[in-house]
Amino acid sequence: MSQVPRFVHGLADWVVGPSLQERAGDIWRKVLGKKNPAIRALEDRYAGADRCFVIGNGPSLKTMDLTPLANEVTIGANSFYKHPHAAAVRLKFLCVFDPHFMRDEPRSVDWHRTIGDQLPEASFILHHSASSLVKKHELYAGREIYFVRSGVKTHRAELVDFDFYRPRNVGMTTGSSIAIPLAVFLGFKNIYLIGFDCNWLENTGSSYHFYDRHDQFPEFDSVAKDNRGLTYETFLGIIHREFESHRLIREKAESLGVHIYNATEGGLLDVYPRVTYSDVAFAR
Repeated sequence: MSQVPRFVHGLADWVVGPSLQERAGDIWRKVLGKKNPAIRALEDRYAGADRCFVIGNGPSLKTMDLTPLANEVTIGANSFYKHPHAAAVRLKFLCVFDPHFMRDEPRSVDWHRTIGDQLPEASFILHHSASSLVKKHELYAGREIYFVRSGVKTHRAELVDFDFYRPRNVGMTTGSSIAIPLAVFLGFKNIYLIGFDCNWLENTGSSYHFYDRHDQFPEFDSVAKDNRGLTYETFLGIIHREFESHRLIREKAESLGVHIYNATEGGLLDVYPRVTYSDVAFAR
């Protein structure tokens, strides 16, 4: 964070206070935030359906058999197409919420084209900054695409909003910001997570994905290779907010009668009740 935004945030904390800032941000989202009528096609699309699977890209996914998910509603993120069972899974929704992937660069265009080619049945939920890139390069032609905005992040479970008409106010990653909230917005009452290892700092020299190398974005191969100038302190802050976000999501979901289970094999995410993937995936 540069010195000017840091000063502004510090001044706001002193004059207004973090709690009032959150309330003001919530009012802004509800009253002044842009509505997106196109999102209506997603709301409660699967109301009454039993369950869905939200797939992260953690290392545990490397040895998992995902073929039983072929007939399930599945929500994935970013480079899920790299998984050897991606074609068999027939992903229903692919989410990308990091603006880093939306810059008008040849590598970004190449990555998005690869995703579209490798996931032919998926609909796409993208950060709103992707809209100009998609339009300019005619990406995802003929596909179902939705653009969503990021908003002021909350620290309070009661303010967590799963309404995709308004800017997202929870989560630090695509999984927590978009993928899990999307499952709630679609109308599912039982949501199973896999590949949510949340092990970014467990070994900073190793990949925190199920694949070892990102062809277009090697800065995401590991924390040690990240060249965006983020300090260890910054990483700690982001990860703390990510774990907090999962707790807030769980608490708000429970208040709505929505159950989220962690079926990840291993990993560090201890916020959701654990279930065994094989027991769930092969139960039908």
